[in-house]
Amino acid sequence: MIMHIWHWFQPINFQLIWLSAVLGGNQWIIFPIVLLCLHFAITPNRQLDLKVLPLAIIGITLDAVLTQLNIFKFFQYPFWLVVLWLGFVLNFGHSLKFLRKLKKPWLMIIGSIGGCYAYLASWKLGAVALPLGAPFSVIVLLIAWALILPLLVKIDLYLREGQHE
Repeated sequence: MIMHIWHWFQPINFQLIWLSAVLGGNQWIIFPIVLLCLHFAITPNRQLDLKVLPLAIIGITLDAVLTQLNIFKFFQYPFWLVVLWLGFVLNFGHSLKFLRKLKKPWLMIIGSIGGCYAYLASWKLGAVALPLGAPFSVIVLLIAWALILPLLVKIDLYLREGQHE
């Protein structure tokens, strides 16, 4: 019963993390932090989830590079983005676990579409500016996410290898 609830709770919790981070930015940061803590309070794999948190550094670094290249512009330092990345990488051992079974070309396609969509939605919601324009930013995001998603899935699997949910 608890596992059944977890399989619904975990993806919904991440969507709430995403929404509260993107809509509220640093002003609402307590909400995604509380939701992240809630994840750890009830996850069936606390040790494994803690083990993969460093994966967020890859995404945080990507966003920092894209910000330095003026692909993104934030009006203040986005601490909320750090929390968002922490929440995102946890999905690979749970609601995004199915990605492990996909071949690299499919991961690249899913990464391109999903990653680009998330950033465009963030832009439309006012969480980030795209100083070089949406068309150029979309191209950069498609390429970046085609590369980063397979990497994240592979490293997550490596870190969790031999462990079962």
